[in-house]
Amino acid sequence: MKAAEKRVQVLRNYMADKGLDLCVLSSPENMQYFSGFQAITYTRPILFVVTGTETHLIVPALEEDHASLGSTVVEHLHVYYEHPEKAIGNPSAFEILKSLGAKKANPSVGAEFSALSLKNAGMYESWGWKLQDISPQVTVWRAVKDELEKEYIREAGKLCQFAFGVSLDNGRAGITELEFEQFGTTALYNKISGNYPYVFSSPNCFTPSGVERTNMPHVFSGNRKFEKGDMVIHVRKPAINGYHGELERSFFIGKPNPKAEHAFLAMLEAQTAVMDAIRPGVTCSQMDKVGRDVLRRHGYADYAIHRIGHGQGLGRHEEPYLIYNSDLVLQEGMVFTVEPGIYIPGVGGFRHSDTLIITKDGYENTTEFKRELRDLILD
Repeated sequence: MKAAEKRVQVLRNYMADKGLDLCVLSSPENMQYFSGFQAITYTRPILFVVTGTETHLIVPALEEDHASLGSTVVEHLHVYYEHPEKAIGNPSAFEILKSLGAKKANPSVGAEFSALSLKNAGMYESWGWKLQDISPQVTVWRAVKDELEKEYIREAGKLCQFAFGVSLDNGRAGITELEFEQFGTTALYNKISGNYPYVFSSPNCFTPSGVERTNMPHVFSGNRKFEKGDMVIHVRKPAINGYHGELERSFFIGKPNPKAEHAFLAMLEAQTAVMDAIRPGVTCSQMDKVGRDVLRRHGYADYAIHRIGHGQGLGRHEEPYLIYNSDLVLQEGMVFTVEPGIYIPGVGGFRHSDTLIITKDGYENTTEFKRELRDLILD
């Protein structure tokens, strides 16, 4: 039995317990989790429907062949059309959906309130559907990864390490952020262009440099050239079969100034403290506090403006989060990034990130890479 089929059975058991007649999944990540289907764009309606005995996938005609691949676990495929030759006289996506819920008057329907628009919620209710939110329970299921999911995340981590290493070997003053990235990205594509056993589904990376740009935690790379004394944050987030790795490092072009060096070392100390403490049984808020206490002691509390880490998997950022107001208890098999960052006006931004699989006694680092200052100064 495929992983998605097992997950559908878990969902059906939950439906029986909660009295749900069907579930409608519209989040791209949740649809892939339960059906195996992953599209490139979701600007057209794509819906996965689970009943007590059947699964249904509703797709536009341009996804019909894609949805028929062996990786998709669906019993009934429903196609709707956008060209007049077939659209006229055939049901739309939501007409198909309505018909699937018409076997019972006023059915109880599970939906992801976190992904459901007000427009669609109103439409479902106008059909007599009684909606229940399944988002929190799906989050719980997705948080603990199975062995295949962990295999994909490990492989994504290996690609992070490889591409990052190639780029770092070519880093120097005078090249642009995009030029720095292309060294690793080109090597990465050369590596996977042969008989590669996985589906590579995202090369995502970005590389802000200099004081102003590193203070923007998420910014696209551009044609700014590295200069002597620059701090740089390089981010690699490739995905394998939809599952992301994440490796981030701050490094310097030449010797850093004293303020930048002090900030870097405080950030590194905070990340190390969290990694030393993280294991099953601790809470997300405790891990946030461990990292934040280090930064507070060094005077950087006001500059640590985001959570200490986030869940990692089908989402680039996904629940649960290592954040001050979450008492969720970490379990074996969960996957988190650990990335205490600080962003100081006039000094710069500093952040390392590693992707950790929580194990019985601690963690497995899937993105093991240089972390110390001495290894991250490029002459």
